[in-house]
Amino acid sequence: MPTPSRKLANVVVWLTLMGVASTIRAQDSAGDEVVTMEAFNVTAYHGKIPIIDGFTGKDYRGDNDVVFNFAQSFNQLLIGYHKKLVIDEIKHLQFRIKLGKEFEREMGELTATFGLGPFTLDDSTWLRRERAIISRLFKEPFFKIKALVAWDVDRLNKTAPTRPESKYAGDIRYNPETGQWERRITARWDVIFYHDRNKRGNSFATDKTQGLNLDTLKGFHYIERGLPVQVPSTAFQEVKLTYPIFYSDHQAGEKELRYLQETFIANLQFIYDPFSWMARRDTRFRGGFSQDCLEHIKAQRIYVDDRDWFDVVFARFLSDVITIKLQGAEEIYSLHMLSKRLSESPRALGVGLDLLNWNKGEKREALDKPETEARISPTSPGGFRYVMIDAYQRWSEPFIEKIRSRLRAQKELRRRINGQTLLTQVIEELSGMPYAEFAHRARITQEARLADHKINRPVPHPPAAPNSGKN
Repeated sequence: MPTPSRKLANVVVWLTLMGVASTIRAQDSAGDEVVTMEAFNVTAYHGKIPIIDGFTGKDYRGDNDVVFNFAQSFNQLLIGYHKKLVIDEIKHLQFRIKLGKEFEREMGELTATFGLGPFTLDDSTWLRRERAIISRLFKEPFFKIKALVAWDVDRLNKTAPTRPESKYAGDIRYNPETGQWERRITARWDVIFYHDRNKRGNSFATDKTQGLNLDTLKGFHYIERGLPVQVPSTAFQEVKLTYPIFYSDHQAGEKELRYLQETFIANLQFIYDPFSWMARRDTRFRGGFSQDCLEHIKAQRIYVDDRDWFDVVFARFLSDVITIKLQGAEEIYSLHMLSKRLSESPRALGVGLDLLNWNKGEKREALDKPETEARISPTSPGGFRYVMIDAYQRWSEPFIEKIRSRLRAQKELRRRINGQTLLTQVIEELSGMPYAEFAHRARITQEARLADHKINRPVPHPPAAPNSGKN
């Protein structure tokens, strides 16, 4: 089975073979292979982008400099974002691969002290979805903006809040609370492929539906089901969009142009994130390879009679010990809080949830009831995890050694014991108090530490609109 290091080398070779004007090479840095990537030429965006008059649905015939200058800079802005998307992702994968290599080594050493078999990460599916997405980004964009739709905001204000009769009017609305017109984009990303290259047999299909208020940066995000490991880069269907803009002939200066450009870049961060098919960037690849650890523990002979419960708790504990060693306990707390997204619907896109039900027939719902505070239940495997973390933070190696000696003793006796009882007894012996009392104290301590990591997801704020208050 290839190691993460070997898999990284394969990623380097794979990327180098891509038919793009890029420079990707492997370098030796402190004994670890890394990927570096220099700027490359993206030819997917070229030519003049059409400008449509929102009112007539025909070619824009006005002479507003902001409209034309924004259209001129449009492709360059897309190219710049496209490059950044690819380069940032490769850097992200580089960091995660290096961390995986370190985790595999540390976990192997720790499990060996318990007399367990060799630990290796199952990287047979390592980064396959990410590589398919990057491959698509090299070849062509996921979506193409086929036209700008220009709206004269002065003309809109004369009839506010009534929208004009236009096929493009469904993507604008007047907000009476702010006294401003707002724009949106909604899109559906379809993925479909056949498991047989000859298009016979079973096929796979899914879609991601999303929408964003282009001015408030709030939107929605629905995924029918996630991507399978074997998804090819050709499975992603092209999405064609129009992008609405507001302009005013009374304000056609540098400030208005800069506002359109800055909001466009802010919009792209949310409407053009193909990697969110797996998980959001701030949670992807994190969690200490818990599934690999669980599968490893399940495969071992351990003399406890509640394997379903014990394997989950013990595997997570070993993973947490390595995570704390390599990244600190803050990594566990911050990931927990990011994954919970307290008070935030999992369907939210951007800086908050907006279902964008602007038109007749649009009835999107978000019935999720997000938690408002971090809560730990010591009686559940998930809550017991934090009791174990609390015990490890108090006693460190003596705690591990006591568990190790108890498991070895059961192995020598060839007699099974209840795993939950074993762990609670170890905690009682070290703490000198009943488990229930220790668990209560641990819950209070760990909930407080989680609360310390209750941070808002870092997201850009909408750029400040020009002084007119109408753009």
